[in-house]
Amino acid sequence: MIKNFISKYWLIIKFVAVGTCNTLISFLLFTLFIKVSGEENYQASLFASWFFSSFISFVLQKTIVFQTKGNWLKEYVKCMISWSVGYGINALSLELIVQYFAFPVLIGQLIAIVLTTLCTFVLFKYFAFNRSK
Repeated sequence: MIKNFISKYWLIIKFVAVGTCNTLISFLLFTLFIKVSGEENYQASLFASWFFSSFISFVLQKTIVFQTKGNWLKEYVKCMISWSVGYGINALSLELIVQYFAFPVLIGQLIAIVLTTLCTFVLFKYFAFNRSK
């Protein structure tokens, strides 16, 4: 039963595992940038952490999760488009959570990450690393 579950959802399991590692790296960078620049600069901190963690994420998603061959530049451009959409969702939801629901910035970012993850998976699977022709 567990073996069937793992086999059926292996791609999602790998995505979540790699994504969790990247999310931790990104969140640690976000926290560091917040500590250095101040909480009032949370949007700049979000962009900086997104920028630095995006390349690591691309390499891990390409090689471990989706295991596509070739097309590095084409897939990287598609990933950047996917991340841009994800970044927009993250930035907007973070803004709403902090400004309208008055959550602390770091808690707001944790909530925003959950909202962004599903969107990113769908974009990566069906757009950036789509193997079907």
